[in-house]
Amino acid sequence: MVGVAMANYAAPTENGHSVAFDGMAFTRDGRRRDMLLAEGAEGEQLLLARFDLDALRDYREREVWGNAFRRADAYQALVDPSARPPFARRRHGSGS
Repeated sequence: MVGVAMANYAAPTENGHSVAFDGMAFTRDGRRRDMLLAEGAEGEQLLLARFDLDALRDYREREVWGNAFRRADAYQALVDPSARPPFARRRHGSGS
């Protein structure tokens, strides 16, 4: 478990209601679950949200939008520095 402190910016400028979600939409047996860990009110507030990192890692290994079906290698061409025009990217400060 890891705890995260977050600020809830008050109304009327920011309207409060800051939220933290854990991103795990389903239980291990496929039932939907509430992902909300913390929600602020309208006033100024400091919230604490606890994330179960082991459960998050497990979830991402088995779910479609997690690592199980993620194909990072399919995007390699987008970041390849040897790409040729018209796909070559300019480097900041290189003047080209």
